[in-house]
Amino acid sequence: MNTLKVFSKIPPVDIDDFIQEELYNRMPQNIKSVLSNKNSPKRMLSLLGWDLLAENLRDKNLLSIVDFEEKGKPFIPNSNVHFNISNTKGIVVLVIHNRPVGIDVERLRTPRENIFSRVFCPEEISSIDCAESFTRLWTRKEAVVKLFGGGVSMGLTSFSVLTDKFEAFGKSVEIKPVLIDGFISHLAIYS
Repeated sequence: MNTLKVFSKIPPVDIDDFIQEELYNRMPQNIKSVLSNKNSPKRMLSLLGWDLLAENLRDKNLLSIVDFEEKGKPFIPNSNVHFNISNTKGIVVLVIHNRPVGIDVERLRTPRENIFSRVFCPEEISSIDCAESFTRLWTRKEAVVKLFGGGVSMGLTSFSVLTDKFEAFGKSVEIKPVLIDGFISHLAIYS
């Protein structure tokens, strides 16, 4: 069975310390250990992501056994429940699947040409002609990075995300758009 579900949550407009502490106190120790102990908008988005996961796991005990790969990607050991969380100002998204998955979400972003050569291959760079094309490309690339659990050091220019199906790091990957009003989002899975 192929199950893939995407959830989103809009953070409260007024992020106060009480709400953050309440969310933090509901988290198991393994999740608390990766969160900052200082209240901030970024911490609030992380807390909302973990809370969204807790709300949508069939087995609520799974949150307490979440572990982290060497580069920080969270996973549930000995489980066929795979998930990934992304956030940006104004939204948190979660994808749950029975296979490894990565997701990214962004608001429209102004292209930053100084990063192009570190993140995109030449044909990707040639395709960037506006903020929308940059943001779409960025979320596609970031979803793949999150699928593999890596970062910029992975060699992001070694593959192109211009097509929906391609090879990256010796594996077949598929990218799918996630439609969320006001945001650009993509998820990546092994195909």
